[in-house]
Amino acid sequence: MADAPWAELREKFQAALALSRVELHKNPEKEPYKSKYRARALLEEVKALLGPAPEDEDDRPQAEDSLASGDHTLALPAELVEAEGPIAQGAVRRAVIEFHLGVNHIDTEELSAGEEHLVKCLRLLRKYRMSQDCVSLYIQAQNNLGILWSEREEIESAQAYLESSEALYNQYMKEIGSPPLDPTEHFLSEEEKLAEQERSKRFEKVYTHNLYYLAQVYQHMEMFEKAAHYCHSTLKRQLEHNAYHPMEWAINAATLSQFYINKQCFMEARHCLSAANVIFGQTGKISTMEDGQHRRA
Repeated sequence: MADAPWAELREKFQAALALSRVELHKNPEKEPYKSKYRARALLEEVKALLGPAPEDEDDRPQAEDSLASGDHTLALPAELVEAEGPIAQGAVRRAVIEFHLGVNHIDTEELSAGEEHLVKCLRLLRKYRMSQDCVSLYIQAQNNLGILWSEREEIESAQAYLESSEALYNQYMKEIGSPPLDPTEHFLSEEEKLAEQERSKRFEKVYTHNLYYLAQVYQHMEMFEKAAHYCHSTLKRQLEHNAYHPMEWAINAATLSQFYINKQCFMEARHCLSAANVIFGQTGKISTMEDGQHRRA
């Protein structure tokens, strides 16, 4: 790719990310999604500049591409295929754009279009999903599809996507373990790439979100023991990574204590209540905390 087009791609992509982060209340009252639509237009421009996938592979429907048609590959272990060479790298960059277009459409309440883009992202990455370049993006796309199906009250479909994300994270950490690239790095120069510590922080945050969403799904399915386990894991990881809102964390911990009380696990309940009290004391004292449970990791 020539220097000028690559510089243009990077500039447009970074501008789209900045617009995507604009809070809705900062848009005109009658145009709450104005910044989202501007971001979408830029992402579409980047997609056009990247060009179509070879032989339009990303547009060919496959039986396993979405749960609506039955995805039997979600639970299968992934094989390591590195995303090497211009064709693979092009596919990964297209997948990044499809992911952000998917999130953008979901943010503007266009769920069907959002699903379509996220499924395209997964299709482009499927054979590379265990690679350091792609595993974080793949998990994030599946997490967002899990949320989407949960909002549609299709809880079993949500469960399948989220459990697939969890399995992929565990397999990657067991077999590879090195911090993977953050999806935004595919549109950064080598000099701008993230340090390994920052990559690890972002990847662990993605996994924490995955556990949080699984806790909600298991709660909906009345799998209360499992929901409590995942809620506890989420709270623990949020503390470890200093990634929580004090009020939200304290409420979740206090809610978890009620489960333990009902199970007559009084020591665990007391521990949760004590922790909730300590964290609640931080409310109003901490001005800058990482966002809690948002759609994007």
